[in-house]
Amino acid sequence: MTAKWTISPSHEELAFLVEAGLIYRDAGNFQAARDVFMGVKHLYPTHDFPEVFLGTIEFQQKNFDAAEAHYRTALELNPRSAFAYAYLGEVFLFRKDKETARTHLKTAVTLDPLGSFGKLARRLLELTDRVSFRD
Repeated sequence: MTAKWTISPSHEELAFLVEAGLIYRDAGNFQAARDVFMGVKHLYPTHDFPEVFLGTIEFQQKNFDAAEAHYRTALELNPRSAFAYAYLGEVFLFRKDKETARTHLKTAVTLDPLGSFGKLARRLLELTDRVSFRD
């Protein structure tokens, strides 16, 4: 008989894991960040946030298709994730698809009008309006 482990990290422990993953990501240690967020994903398989964080790792490496796939998986888990919509909009902005970017960013603002993800989306919308792309 195989024993099953049940792990339920406290809010503080989860915050520590997420912070560690973000530090690794921002330091350019993408594999360590990926490992941390994959672990978080196994702890919280029905939550959108590990997928979004995995997407941000891919985004920082300019793997926009992989980033988009993570954000879309996050939206399958939580169709009302302003977090995922904001970052999905950013992907389309970097792909120079301003209209699709606006659509996703406006959705994020609608879902989180007063929160941090809505604020991020509003800033990205401002950037979308200011930027012009050269071919």
